[in-house]
Amino acid sequence: MQDTFLRLCASTALVGALAAPASAQQIINLEEVTFSANLTPTELSRAASSVSVVTREDLEADGAIQLVDYLARLPGVTVTQNGGLGGSASLRIRGAGPEYVAVYVDGIRVDDPSSPQTAFNFGTLSTADIGRIEILRGSQSALYGGSAVGGVVNISTLGATEDGFTQSVQLEAGSFRTYLARYGIAFRDERFEAAVNISHLRSRGFSTHEPFLGATGLEPDGLETNRLSFSGRYQLTDEGALGVSAFFQRSDNEYDLATRDVDNLLKRRDYGARVFGEYAIGTSVHEVSATLYDLEREAFQPRGNPQGVFEGRRISFAYKGVTELSPALTLIYGADTQRETITVRGQGPDSTRTSGVFGQALWAPLDGLDVSATLRADRNSGFGTFYTGRIAAAWQATDGLVLRGALGRGFRAPSINEQLGNPVWSIAPNPDLAPETSISAEIGADYRFASGATVTTTLFQLTTDDAITYCGEVPTPWSPVCPSPVPAGFTNHYQNIEGETRRRGFELGAAIPVSETQRVDLAYTYTDARNPSGARLARVPRHDLALGLRSEWNDRVSSNISLQHVGGRTGGMPSYSVVNAGIRYRVNDIADLTLRVENLFDKQYQQISGYATSDRAFYLGVASRF
Repeated sequence: MQDTFLRLCASTALVGALAAPASAQQIINLEEVTFSANLTPTELSRAASSVSVVTREDLEADGAIQLVDYLARLPGVTVTQNGGLGGSASLRIRGAGPEYVAVYVDGIRVDDPSSPQTAFNFGTLSTADIGRIEILRGSQSALYGGSAVGGVVNISTLGATEDGFTQSVQLEAGSFRTYLARYGIAFRDERFEAAVNISHLRSRGFSTHEPFLGATGLEPDGLETNRLSFSGRYQLTDEGALGVSAFFQRSDNEYDLATRDVDNLLKRRDYGARVFGEYAIGTSVHEVSATLYDLEREAFQPRGNPQGVFEGRRISFAYKGVTELSPALTLIYGADTQRETITVRGQGPDSTRTSGVFGQALWAPLDGLDVSATLRADRNSGFGTFYTGRIAAAWQATDGLVLRGALGRGFRAPSINEQLGNPVWSIAPNPDLAPETSISAEIGADYRFASGATVTTTLFQLTTDDAITYCGEVPTPWSPVCPSPVPAGFTNHYQNIEGETRRRGFELGAAIPVSETQRVDLAYTYTDARNPSGARLARVPRHDLALGLRSEWNDRVSSNISLQHVGGRTGGMPSYSVVNAGIRYRVNDIADLTLRVENLFDKQYQQISGYATSDRAFYLGVASRF
């Protein structure tokens, strides 16, 4: 039993281990469990959180190359990107921007410390080596710290899913001279498991400067990225285990400005590593870990004219404990510390340290009722101590119906770059910035019909006080006028906007089997996001609808078609609808052929004003597992 409990509480970076029970009676359906919501395996119906789980099977059925293309069709998630593959891509959860979303890959936090607001750029992350994703919506600061005010994206790479050696290969080629190649190898036995994945993605691309505004002779903006990932875990004894995960990625992508076609180049290199140890004592499991993340960006505007090198580094140490006091009460507790450092070539490094402790109780006082309560204290080296908390409950009111609600308090300290500014972009420093505080609330209902159909609904609100806002001397579609004068010699500034910034709305999700071989998926989000003056927040659409139809025509042929509609946008941007489709043919037990069509009806639209999106594009591929 100790070995089983230890495996269940293992890092989410090694989901394969969680699928390896000690006996046939302890099989776990990974699609019905969340590992992120409470930092310990929890049935989705008992988690009292808004969670989306994406499996490898979901990604393969959809076929998207870019991860954000799939995530954009989930409830509560919106994406904007500057152009095509490799273009800067920002993910928002319930209207909260990327600076409010904590992103982890195999337990390594990968938000970029050197970016203006410590945000993760999804533009170069493909689906090639991804095995599972969990998205938590709503404030998670009480467990994950100040970066998780809007939510958490927890990504696990492909790992071992069965005993012995397994190998997998994926090849794809298509429009814009796009080529994708991936190879993976994994091994698992009773005590040891490991996986290695390597991928290469290259595309000539298209001009990210909007071509249908009358411009001609535009040069394409391409991408080349190479990625290597590794994970491993060894069960030393029935009580103890050691593990490691790591990745390295190098990307070169060309980009334009919204106002003109230029030959700009961004070179990016990032790597991360995490080592951890686990030990079980009775009904407790203890884990200690150390993590490193390092990223370097070098921009050339235009090519051959360097604009500077930016490096961000994060080193963190953490302890987590899980104790099952009784079948009705489990405690999760821990402590962590991290140091973030940014360096601009030619200038000295600047850094900040944040340390925290937390405790959470999972209590089931009655059959069908689950309550969680979490408290956290963080100390930031520049802004002192802040307290956050969260309380949530889930009640199985009837067979198939779960009612849930959550209330959380969050905070976000100013990033290093928000304080220091950036003279290259004429952004003034602001040493007087203060942390934001926020309150997140939601109520929801989940219902599973006898037919197997599921429907989830959620009302949500996030209220932020003194939001840190990018502003300027004059208003633009992406920034308001600063409430206080911008320092002389600069045109932009980060300032606290006095008052409440509110994001509120409604989510609806459904998975409906219409026959034994077909399923309809639906995700709709209504978001009303406004600053203290009542103006709408930029790039947060009111309406985001996604519809999908998956079909299994026979034992060999399957297909999918999806529609995404985005409407009620800011800055006078028109609504748009785009359709993607794909078909998969099983050649034999180990090989599949795939055909995808992006933008099936060749819709011309923009996610961000002045930046192009893909025309109709075709991609042919083969995937094999043996």
